[in-house]
Amino acid sequence: MSRAFVGSLLLLLCWQSVYAELHDPTRPAKYVDNQLAGAMDTSTLELGLTLVSPDRRVVVIDGLSLQVGDKIGSEHIVAIESNCVRLAGPSGNITLFLLDKPVKQAVQRNL
Repeated sequence: MSRAFVGSLLLLLCWQSVYAELHDPTRPAKYVDNQLAGAMDTSTLELGLTLVSPDRRVVVIDGLSLQVGDKIGSEHIVAIESNCVRLAGPSGNITLFLLDKPVKQAVQRNL
């Protein structure tokens, strides 16, 4: 009788672990999924970071990591540059700037 009980208990534990939700231990505690649905006020979008390398282009908008082709609300990311990101959607074409001035500036020399 005890073998049957232990076997049933083991089977129950194994069955539960098969269907348990997988948890990513590296995911931040306040993680928000990138799939924001519905209309949103595009004037409040804040560009926090741009990463431009030969291999990839990534931006962080309102704390969400996004790439070209991703959606934020009803807007699509169409281009990522070192200082800005361009979005297109129902609101029209929108450009979010990282800095007030361009990253590269011409050197002014006083001769």
